Amino acid sequence: MEQHYQNLHEVLSRVDGFIYPNEVELTWSILIVLYPYITGLVAGAFILASLERIFKVHILKPTYVLALLTALSFLLVATMPLVSHLGKPFRAYEIMVTPHLSSAMAIFGFVYLWYLMIVLVLEIWFDYRRDFVIWASESTGIKRIFYKTLALWSDDISPKAVALDNKIGYIITIIGVPSAFLLHGYVGFIFGSIKANPWWSTVLMPIIFLFSAMVSGIALVMMIYILLTKIRKQVIDMNCLDTIAKYLFYF
Repeated sequence: MEQHYQNLHEVLSRVDGFIYPNEVELTWSILIVLYPYITGLVAGAFILASLERIFKVHILKPTYVLALLTALSFLLVATMPLVSHLGKPFRAYEIMVTPHLSSAMAIFGFVYLWYLMIVLVLEIWFDYRRDFVIWASESTGIKRIFYKTLALWSDDISPKAVALDNKIGYIITIIGVPSAFLLHGYVGFIFGSIKANPWWSTVLMPIIFLFSAMVSGIALVMMIYILLTKIRKQVIDMNCLDTIAKYLFYF
């Protein structure tokens, strides 16, 4: 028996790693860095769109729809780095089913859903409802059913109905601006509450995240606008581009 114990001791002395699951330390990787960066792109792109709609900077009209679609596209994949970093990514839905209300990350799941469903999806739907109806009337077969479904089977594109869409979209945009600040400012709050890292543990972290979000998001929309205009062989609106560059400089 003693011989077995000696052999076991020799084997265990050569083991490099962990025995119990609760001893495993997960090191934050590049995926965790991508997560706040992508949410910053979303917030910055939406703020650029709000400049045209709320603050009446009409010179930014060529980038309004592009900024909204950019924000929606990146918001749809914003959580993928986090889910990929999890040891059990298929358990990600449990943050909604059994939330731990005292957890900052658990509450952020609801902030994320609020911004995605209530703000971006609704605003883009009201902006495109008239187009969906027109595309449905011009299409046949499956495409017609698809566009009618997107329009929720509505076919009223009278001036009164379109004006109501614009009014509701305007109200949603007003709600969306503080929601955008909440979305990325909350990410800064999560990082700022980590006391183990003195470089992050500061009350200025949400503000730093917000300004970095505006810079990165506006720069992204600016770059996409230039590339799409070149691909379509259209003329770049230099007045719009100069205005975007000015806001980029201010932020």
